This record gives sequence, structure tokens and C-alpha cells, in this order.
Amino acid sequence: MNGRKSFYDIASFYKNKAVLVASYRGMRYQVKQSEETEEKVLSAVVWPEPFCFEKTPEEKKTEKQFPFTEEGLDEAYEWICGQYETRTGEWEAALGANLLKTHP
Repeated sequence: MNGRKSFYDIASFYKNKAVLVASYRGMRYQVKQSEETEEKVLSAVVWPEPFCFEKTPEEKKTEKQFPFTEEGLDEAYEWICGQYETRTGEWEAALGANLLKTHP
């Protein structure tokens, strides 16, 4: 899995509403400041390749929210790593998916 430093930090990245989007061996993931509540939170989402967030059906996405702090970012990183480890078969299958057969 990509290292924790690849998730940047709250002060210089997420406070500016930047969005981290990356992938790792069939799993795509995104971390951003959530705009769904009055309180700032980090929203982390994972989904299988091959499509981007916008083109992936909602039922294939798994989301969790974390405190908008460095500790919350650490938790988001650990959660994403855990999603990869516990769902490895799903991500490996996504790597082998035929793009023409999986388009929504």
C-alpha cells in the first residue's frame, strides 16, 4: 500500500479542499474534506477499478468518515489499508476485468 506520507496533511492539502485520488492494485480510493455536514470531516471512499469515482455505480463504493484532524487522517489511512487487506480478492478481480464488459 502507498505510505502514509502520500496522504499529505490536513493543513496544507485538505484545508484547501484538495482531493486525494489514487489507486493500489485494483482498488481506487479518494480522501477529501466532506461538504455534507456543518462540521468538517474527512470522507474516505474505496471502489474497484477500472472506472473513476464519477463513473462507478454507488453500490460499488464503500465510504467512511473521520475527524478532520491529523489523527483522523491517520485513521482514514489505516481504514483504506484495511479495506485493501480484507477485500484483496475483489481488488484482484477488478485488475483482470475486461473494460468493455464492465462499463456501466
